[in-house]
Amino acid sequence: MKAIKNSIFVLLALLLSTGVAGCDDDNASNLRLDGETFINSLRLDEYDAEIDNIAKTVKVGVPYGYDASAMKLTSIAVSAGAVADVYPGEIIDCTVPRSIRVTNGDVYTDYTMTVAHDNVVFQSFTLDNKYQGTIDNEARTILVFVPLEADVTSMLATYTVNEGTTVTPESGSTLDFSNPVTFTATYRSAVIDYTVAVVKDDMSQEPKAFIGFESSIDKLGAEARAAAEWMLANVPNTTYVGLPEVLSGSVKLSQFKMIWCHFDWLDWPSLMWDTRDIFNDYYIKGGNILASRDGARYINDVWRITLDQQSPNNMFGGETAETLDADLGFVIAGHEGHAIYDNLPVDGTRIVMVSAGCSNTNRTLQWGVDWDPYFSMQGWEERTGARALASDDSGDPNRVTIAEIPSREVLKGYQSGVVITVGTPAYEWHQSTGENAYRATMEQFTKNAINYLCK
Repeated sequence: MKAIKNSIFVLLALLLSTGVAGCDDDNASNLRLDGETFINSLRLDEYDAEIDNIAKTVKVGVPYGYDASAMKLTSIAVSAGAVADVYPGEIIDCTVPRSIRVTNGDVYTDYTMTVAHDNVVFQSFTLDNKYQGTIDNEARTILVFVPLEADVTSMLATYTVNEGTTVTPESGSTLDFSNPVTFTATYRSAVIDYTVAVVKDDMSQEPKAFIGFESSIDKLGAEARAAAEWMLANVPNTTYVGLPEVLSGSVKLSQFKMIWCHFDWLDWPSLMWDTRDIFNDYYIKGGNILASRDGARYINDVWRITLDQQSPNNMFGGETAETLDADLGFVIAGHEGHAIYDNLPVDGTRIVMVSAGCSNTNRTLQWGVDWDPYFSMQGWEERTGARALASDDSGDPNRVTIAEIPSREVLKGYQSGVVITVGTPAYEWHQSTGENAYRATMEQFTKNAINYLCK
């Protein structure tokens, strides 16, 4: 009886660990289940593979820049009695993973074969243990923003790279960054130069994040992606954070002094509703938020920021882009001295953000302060707890397109963060047509808002 039980256990193990050809009760006794189905060795274009018979993977390393689109299977060796569904001499496109099945009798095993080029990757770069670099591993550049008063002639450079890569100058070197410095990274056949440039800037060095609906920037829509790419390239100590990371808890919002939420009109409410308590906790405990475009929608009962927990009551546009016949901007509404307007060109009280000839979707999120239930500016301020910073392009004082919700004691012992909402249609980053002559104004406005929220 013991021998019979052991045989059953062996059969079950084989069924679970390998594929088995279909069978019925009549031919089950004729199954061949005792053969091994391993790949013992494999070579592509004379490059030997690293084989993991537990993970069922075949990995082949090739030189940097090597053409893997038509590689010859030079040789393959499998278990005795087994056959593979690839053969020596076969030409394989290895730019994508390839499945290989090894069959022995009535059992089989599927392997995944991949080809990896020798490559180098900078994972982090820091100067003087506090100024974080923005790394572009495709362009092979690293940009570091430092304060205006920083001494760039003698800065300590520390970094991390992928395993096996060596770099000169070494991590821990003190270097002169008055001009761009070249770092040469080497991993086997890959020898690649990175250019590290240091820029003196008046931007805050506080940690910041751009929040996106997707796990990576390249998955964002054109409008959000344009804003995110600008921030990462121009604002020091910025991290891109996707809502999936927020929801999973792998990234904590509490580590950032401020966050920028610039969303597309289609993103409603999606994952934001699931993360509402996380954002509300961030705000309650002092987190500052720049909420622009459809980011302004979430100050309602999602983030619970305005006193009445309502979004702007006049929202429209966003579906299609049209070419502007005239410049588009907004009018400052009684707070001309506010820090977000520092160093901006002002025509009276009007600030232009986008020039005629550019595309614009007219996405607008503004308050009609004379509408029910506010009926006046005073009524709106009392019900929302906000203050108007700008009206629409015509200067209508009853249309608030930029607002600030100042810090207040939300819960006993907790002082909330500051929130700035930007709902003017002039604040649009992606241009499908035309060249925006006022792009620098929009960028300076954004820098001012970020610096203001980092204080």
